[in-house]
Amino acid sequence: MESNDNSSFRILEWDSAHFGLRIGRVLPAKADAQLFKDASTWADQRALDCMYLLLDSRDTLAIRLAGDNGWRIVDVRVTLGLELTRPIESHSSIRRANAQDLPYLTQLAKDSHKDSRFYSDGNFAPAACDELFSIWIAKSVQDPDFAGAVFVAERKGAKPAGYITCAAARGTGTIGLIAVDPAARGEGLGRNLLAAAAFWFSEQGAKRATVVTQGCNIAALRMYERYGFRSESVQFWFHWWRTGKGRF
Repeated sequence: MESNDNSSFRILEWDSAHFGLRIGRVLPAKADAQLFKDASTWADQRALDCMYLLLDSRDTLAIRLAGDNGWRIVDVRVTLGLELTRPIESHSSIRRANAQDLPYLTQLAKDSHKDSRFYSDGNFAPAACDELFSIWIAKSVQDPDFAGAVFVAERKGAKPAGYITCAAARGTGTIGLIAVDPAARGEGLGRNLLAAAAFWFSEQGAKRATVVTQGCNIAALRMYERYGFRSESVQFWFHWWRTGKGRF
């Protein structure tokens, strides 16, 4: 939910409204000294409080320039991929999410994504970070144009114990959010959710699947790798803040 503003920069309307701040983003571009100078000017002209920037981990010059210009690394973004060539399993413990699941799903979302850059930054109000993921999972269930499918894992008594959100386009399936209730971890529900996503991707004609996670989320990385995903890229999220802004 972004508004066009410049070929290299963009105001993030949704983020701004949600966090109560003026937030922008530097779009993919050659990150040289001029870009950082232009970003500062652009932010000043629009009275921005915060900006986001994503850089390839191999671009050492751009990373140094970012640090020199007041940008901080807040997250390591790892993208993993899986070729959907093997037979896909489906599990009876997995079903499509419905509106009755929302109270549980929104609470689990608030509790489950603490490795996100919005928490690690330290300048966003924690309650607003919680609500971001609550809104994300609710919209995924309610709006098929936002997420093509949301699956729920069940435990004994048909109680929900985890979720995964899925989308598919141009031959690729994408996992948005995945979480398993802490009380149900170690029972294989994460793998079952991945299998349900892979099965759905194949039904949509996708030949491969991708997922993004944080480099510090070792448990998630291990789960994806055990299922067959392999790392494809590593990037760094940077945030820039105007002095005196944020929650502090």
